[in-house]
Amino acid sequence: MRSLELMPNEDDWLEGPDVLEVQTALRFRGAALDGIFGPDTALAVQKWKWRFGFPKRHVNGRLGLQGRAWLLRLAAQPADFRARADQRKGVPLPGSVSGYAAPLPVGMGHGSEFRVVDAEGAPGPGGKNYHAAKDWFAPGGTPVRAPIGGRVCEAKPSLNDTGQVFGGTVKIEERGGRVWVFRHVVPKVSVEERVSRGQLVATVTAWKDGPPHAHIELWKTLAGGYRLENMIDPVTVLR
Repeated sequence: MRSLELMPNEDDWLEGPDVLEVQTALRFRGAALDGIFGPDTALAVQKWKWRFGFPKRHVNGRLGLQGRAWLLRLAAQPADFRARADQRKGVPLPGSVSGYAAPLPVGMGHGSEFRVVDAEGAPGPGGKNYHAAKDWFAPGGTPVRAPIGGRVCEAKPSLNDTGQVFGGTVKIEERGGRVWVFRHVVPKVSVEERVSRGQLVATVTAWKDGPPHAHIELWKTLAGGYRLENMIDPVTVLR
């Protein structure tokens, strides 16, 4: 029996009857019941682990042998898990602040790199360039989801996995005009497509030159462009 988890690249995603068994237990229906452990299955596992009472540090998209046994009711729910599950009834999975969903199913880490001087960054005061974003580290292939509903205004394909500027780009414009920018990703949507909160829009590019991550920016307006004065620290919105 395999330890089920989202693998780094689409070509490596686990599939088979054991995945189908897990999807059935998670109440997948129709086309979703495909026997492939992709981003949607990983997110469903994460939500189930939250409801089942896993400690917060283990609420992710991986499903080991013990997790499978609990999911399939082959083993009894531990008392401490049951207590946490009772406390979480009616409480959604963490990651939503003021209507925004966490774009990645792993912790964002501490702090912000928003005003770190960066030669590749957005132009700012004093002739300096700034990072003006949050680097959210996660393995290649990790699903990236829309923090809020909106219109896809850019979806550039991922052309490389090396160098300083790698991967593709997805931009989502909210109804109010703010724009979420995801770089170093593989787009899973098309320009002008309407997406809903929590919808899969990309996966993290498996970067060969360093730890993979999604570079996330938040612009005040699309017209304002890539300038520090037009950008908001996304951590202040998502945390």
